[in-house]
Amino acid sequence: MEKEKCCCNSDNSKEISIGEYVCYCNHVTEDDIKNCIKEGAQTVQEVIKNTGAMKNSNCAVNNPKGTCCYSDIVYVFNKYKK
Repeated sequence: MEKEKCCCNSDNSKEISIGEYVCYCNHVTEDDIKNCIKEGAQTVQEVIKNTGAMKNSNCAVNNPKGTCCYSDIVYVFNKYKK
């Protein structure tokens, strides 16, 4: 399975800290991801497709961390996917 690509080749190896949005470029919240999982999303890719996360991304500018949100999406997905 290929990892989604982000506009900024950032290093996401730092500790995860979720703010107001998980994806700032498209205003996707933790609740949006949680609801997507409740509605049947089985993979991170399905969450990204169904929420619109990572589309038209400009993470370096929009995300206060200045990094790609992919690892944050995976973190939230794993938090709620049981």
